[in-house]
Amino acid sequence: MSGKKIFAVIRREYIERVRTKAFWIGTALIPVFFMAYIGIQVATSHNAAGNRTVAVVDVSGRLYEPLARDLAERESRARAERGGKSVHWILAPRPVTGDLAATKEALRQEVLSKKIDGYLVLDPSLIEKDRIEYYSGNVSEYVAQNQLERAVNHVLLKERIEKRGLPADLSSELERHADLRPFKVTKAGATEEKGAALFTVLIFMIILYTTFLMYGMQNMKGVIDEKTNRIVEVIIASVRPTELMIGKIVGIGLVGLTQYLIWSLIAMNLTLPAIAGILTTPESGIPQIPISMILYFILFFVFGYFLYASIYTAIGAPFNTDQEAQQLSMVPMFFIVSVWAFFPSLMNNPNGGVAIFASLFPLTSPLAMFLRTSMGQPPGWQVALSIVLLIASTLLIAWVAGRVYRVGILMYGKKPTIPEIARWVRYRPGQAPQPAAREAS
Repeated sequence: MSGKKIFAVIRREYIERVRTKAFWIGTALIPVFFMAYIGIQVATSHNAAGNRTVAVVDVSGRLYEPLARDLAERESRARAERGGKSVHWILAPRPVTGDLAATKEALRQEVLSKKIDGYLVLDPSLIEKDRIEYYSGNVSEYVAQNQLERAVNHVLLKERIEKRGLPADLSSELERHADLRPFKVTKAGATEEKGAALFTVLIFMIILYTTFLMYGMQNMKGVIDEKTNRIVEVIIASVRPTELMIGKIVGIGLVGLTQYLIWSLIAMNLTLPAIAGILTTPESGIPQIPISMILYFILFFVFGYFLYASIYTAIGAPFNTDQEAQQLSMVPMFFIVSVWAFFPSLMNNPNGGVAIFASLFPLTSPLAMFLRTSMGQPPGWQVALSIVLLIASTLLIAWVAGRVYRVGILMYGKKPTIPEIARWVRYRPGQAPQPAAREAS
């Protein structure tokens, strides 16, 4: 192979894509969309605030007044601590008219007619069974419902304490709880984790995930487009297929790195401080990214990209249209997406059997092992074995992809089958091409 020719292909692929308006528009818009997404998340989270008009059916007649006071106190504390909006409860007592079933039916009609947001039933017979019934047109308001549940339970606790002849303020003491403060133990000492580190790891995970998926598909689409336009026939006259494949993979990879470099500069100056201010406490500040995390990210980024880029390039070579390659392209996509299925095991038991398998299996290891190295300290031999297996798999798949690419890049006509593509791996120059696809004249 000629390094000069590979460099020429890399230069062509890189400049051709970087010069397009789509590249710069996408590079500019994605940070804007990301910040807008975070802003929408924060803004919509405030929907838990606002007024909630709730009718209270207090069968015993003892709980309504304490509940109204408790909710008012919680609202005042929330506003003072957070300095922002909180749920404002508008409670309205409703007596039992006729029987309880008839009262609930009348209140149900009020909810349907939007006169009230919901109604709470405090029935002693149900409370004895540790049940509280709340009816609403929207049962997904978890923040508001959790606040209401806490208030009702506090009132019930206070009532039980008073029945025992104990001080009424004992309920507040009993409800106090200690916050668990996790500290990550490292060779340099112990640092407190306040959520910012996990957020940083998830950002890096999303970058790896989108890189393998998006730029892998770009490699496949680029090969198919060149076949469709017959440009590849001109290029192959001066460049070997393997040289073209390597140059295409590296060139598109550099385009991705250029985009990430621009996004990193934006993130360090604008996005990351803004997100840290929104999602973390004043004490946690901007997430501190360890050097080891950055090194592992670069390592798994490079090898993971070459692994999946080779697969997608080999998939694109035998086919003439995106539709023909679409079904086969779902295979690598499945392995990329499958890492999220292992995510709970990786987070909760990073040294368990499932986590070890996912971090050693080459098609999932770029994401799984990066997560393990970022959130904990897996054994050194597992990290080394994962890297060795990933390198060996990348070289093997690149070799197979090169053999498929050199045959498939000039094959047109009938869509080849999987067994025919497998036979291309054993094809040697000078042999007759596959009869299932006719070579372009």
